Amino acid sequence: MLSALAGLAWTVAVPPDQAETPFAAPVAARPAPAPPGPPPVKWKRTGGDEFDAGRVDGRRWSTYNSIGAFGNGLRRPSAVAQRDGLLTITAKPRLNGGTSGGISMRPGQRYGRWEFRARTDVGRGYSPAILLWPDSERFPDDGELDMMEIPYDDRRAATAFVHWGKANNILSTETVGDFTQWHTFAMEWLPNRITWYVDGVKKWEITDRRAIPTKPMHLCIQLDQGPAQKWIPGPDATTPDQVRLQVDWARVYRVDR
Repeated sequence: MLSALAGLAWTVAVPPDQAETPFAAPVAARPAPAPPGPPPVKWKRTGGDEFDAGRVDGRRWSTYNSIGAFGNGLRRPSAVAQRDGLLTITAKPRLNGGTSGGISMRPGQRYGRWEFRARTDVGRGYSPAILLWPDSERFPDDGELDMMEIPYDDRRAATAFVHWGKANNILSTETVGDFTQWHTFAMEWLPNRITWYVDGVKKWEITDRRAIPTKPMHLCIQLDQGPAQKWIPGPDATTPDQVRLQVDWARVYRVDR
């Protein structure tokens, strides 16, 4: 029997649905689409100043008349002028122990976007400061947002600061450039972030809720005189007889709901 079977060719029928196919790797599952980001914030202008009038608008701004920054020199209305479409604050280091000035806008608001275009002269011992200050005057408890400070004599870099908490905690950054020339600055302050822009470019953002102010703040424009420890030196013989901060415009926005 075995010899008879040895000459036979055997064929095995395989059902079509079990036919052999080349091995194929399993197809990877498609990743879930990323959740959509938050919609762009729409801003509605609520205030500001183009500085086109012949003098500072006293209904909009309060002009400083006090001891100077850090207890140095004086802040006087005579240091502030508005002409040719510019706000100019002129510091004179050799007048009455140093005379400079500033203005503040009231009322403030909680959250928004602030923009301005500014430049400053070189000069040791003076730092332009454009910032948001708490309406409550409770510093540092209610915070401070510095949108442009330039303590360097040659104006080689601009800094931004966030001050927060009873201990005056500080977060900061800076960007290099020639700030004797005109530049635009903007800061967006929202419940979940603070974002800083220079010349339309995002330079810095913080999202730590502890550091984000929650009380209304108002815009201040000032030219501060040193010395301030580890910050601004005092004026010296190299300081020009006058140092200017000039602002072309300042604009304030709220979220447009």
